[in-house]
Amino acid sequence: MSIFEDTLDHHTMHNELTNTNIYSKVIFAITAILLNLVSGSPIMPFLIFLLCSFLIIFKAKIPATFYATFMAIPIGFAVLSGIFLAFLGTGPHIWDLGLFGIGLTKGGINQALLVFFRVLGGVAALGFLILTTPMNRIFAVFHDLHVPSILTDLAILMYRYIFLFLDVTSTMYNSQKTRLGYHSYMSWMNCLASLAGMVFIRTWEQGEISYKALASRGYNGQLNMIRDGDSIKDIPILHWILIIIFIVIVVLGILYFGSMNLYAI
Repeated sequence: MSIFEDTLDHHTMHNELTNTNIYSKVIFAITAILLNLVSGSPIMPFLIFLLCSFLIIFKAKIPATFYATFMAIPIGFAVLSGIFLAFLGTGPHIWDLGLFGIGLTKGGINQALLVFFRVLGGVAALGFLILTTPMNRIFAVFHDLHVPSILTDLAILMYRYIFLFLDVTSTMYNSQKTRLGYHSYMSWMNCLASLAGMVFIRTWEQGEISYKALASRGYNGQLNMIRDGDSIKDIPILHWILIIIFIVIVVLGILYFGSMNLYAI
């Protein structure tokens, strides 16, 4: 199995929505994120999360385990933020911590729930774009939107060196494992320290080699990319209809639920 068999880059190029018009996905994702942010109730962000998750798992056919891993870190931060918000809210205490006057409040709990579900909805909407679209096509959209080329080139190089870093790390880690590394706590600590130091040195060397390879091919400070043929004019009518239906339903939901809270006691 390739070391990139279960990475983000692998799934973006091997899913059922890879070849879908990039502008359809960009418009849907941006619209979903904006509607998620303006919602005053956690209900609509939660529904956006469910819809985006459905599209990622059942339409794009991204493995659910990989999607769960992708969502784990932002959900963890959302939970921690929600806990702090729940204890720092204003109003009478529902449960007093007994320390510096800190305690759970109704306003704090509702604010925590709103932030938590907004994070879920926003990350899922962004994940829909990231997980179903190869990065080179996203970078091409940056070019079409006239983002300064220096920023796009930096993003491309950073993305490239992430996988260079993973490659070097995986090779060295497997080498240590075959030499009976990580078999005890002290061995684990020694191997980890050695791995961290050597990975830094090797990635630096590989970076120099990569730069020389670019320079030998005429690199003059600007990367020239092969553009795909996607255009906003090529968005199918069906996609426009589905996006409009989505916007109308979510807007109506936002107006209907208003600032409705989940915790109403």
